[in-house]
Amino acid sequence: MNSTNANQPLAVVTGGASGIGLSCINRFAKEGYEVLIIDANKEAGESVLKNLKSEGYTSNFAYCDITKHEQVATIFETLGNENKSAQVLVNCAGISPGLNALHQYPVEEWHRAIDINLHGTFYACREFLNLAVKNNASEGAIINVASIMGVRASAAQASYAASKHAVVGLTKSIAQDYAHMNIRANAVGPGVIDTPMNTALMKDENIMGFMLGRIPLKRVASADEVANLIYFLGSSEASYITGSYHPVDGGYLAS
Repeated sequence: MNSTNANQPLAVVTGGASGIGLSCINRFAKEGYEVLIIDANKEAGESVLKNLKSEGYTSNFAYCDITKHEQVATIFETLGNENKSAQVLVNCAGISPGLNALHQYPVEEWHRAIDINLHGTFYACREFLNLAVKNNASEGAIINVASIMGVRASAAQASYAASKHAVVGLTKSIAQDYAHMNIRANAVGPGVIDTPMNTALMKDENIMGFMLGRIPLKRVASADEVANLIYFLGSSEASYITGSYHPVDGGYLAS
């Protein structure tokens, strides 16, 4: 159980009510951070908040459609009005669209993937950095959840690959632009992770057989295994790591 204190650092996690985001919320809370859950699932977010508070962790939940810049901006403006400064931002909010050849790809689904995976990440990074500048922050860390598709591509996944490639590029640019403030930015690239987003995929024996055949460790990862790396990248132990992409894929990209 963690006690509240004036110097308690704050970690903000988008998509924090499930999957990798939830694992990050739990890990940062256990490490002594105040945590702010941002999610579009109000019921799930409030449930996570209730559990955290019952365990004595300092935590808050903010409902937010990550594709709406004004909603994201309001959350960080509120932090500023409360004289708070976030030390860590983890962008986990994202979707994995259906498979389709590009000439058949629904235009609306393309925009939805880009809006959530890329624009939502940009909005949160922008407002985190805006607050940091206003508060004359002398350190900070951004960890953006990309994917193995952030550095390679796969058939019928054009929108996902495009959005995640862009997240990696965005991360590297942030690292260069804010190094003078000692604000670090890194991207992680999960492979096949046991999360609600991958439930349908993991039930498909043909797809899983193909994927496991490409993974040297011959298994999928837990969300906690990704959160372990994210926590490290957000901590002072990673003080000289910025502008990097870190796969968590069981060796998939090496095969």
